[in-house]
Amino acid sequence: MPSVSTARFSRRGARVRRFVATLVLAALLWWVLTEGQGLASPFFWLAVLGAAGATLVLPLSRPFGLRPTALPRFAGYFLRASVMGGVDVARRALSPAMPLEPGFVRYTTSLPHGAALTFFMAVISLLPGTLSVRLQGRLLTIHVLDTGLPIRESLEALESHVSRVFVMGPRPEDDR
Repeated sequence: MPSVSTARFSRRGARVRRFVATLVLAALLWWVLTEGQGLASPFFWLAVLGAAGATLVLPLSRPFGLRPTALPRFAGYFLRASVMGGVDVARRALSPAMPLEPGFVRYTTSLPHGAALTFFMAVISLLPGTLSVRLQGRLLTIHVLDTGLPIRESLEALESHVSRVFVMGPRPEDDR
C-alpha cells in the first residue's frame, strides 16, 4: 500500500504534468489561432498562464481511457442520430400545426461521474431536440421537444455507445 507521502507526490506529479500539458496546448492553440502572430503579446501570456494556472487549483479528475476502435462506430451512430433528429426538428418547425409536446424527461444513468458522463451529457445537448439541463447524482434531467417520442430508449442507446468508447474502471463507493 502506498504511503501518504507517495500518494501526495503522485498527485503533485499529476498536477505538474497537467500544468505543463495545458501550457503547451494553450500556447499551440494561441499560435494556430493567431497564425503565429502575437506570441509576445501580454494577452498571450495572460491567456496561456491563466489556463495552465487554473489546472493547479482545479481538482484532479479520474484517469480515463478511450477505445479508439469504438470511435468510428460512435461517429456513425452520432451522425445518423444527428441527421434523423435534424430532419425531425425541421419537419416540426415547417409544419403549420408544429406538433410539439415539450417537457422534461428524467433519466438515471449508469455511467460513472467523470469524462464518460460529461461526454454523454454534451452529446445529448448536441443532438437536435434535446438538452441536458441538470445532473443530481446519477439522475439527469433532459429537456425534449416531444415527450411522446421514445426518449428513454434513445438515451439507453446513446449511453451504450458512450460506454463502449470509454474504458471505465470500478466505481468508488461515493458514486453509487
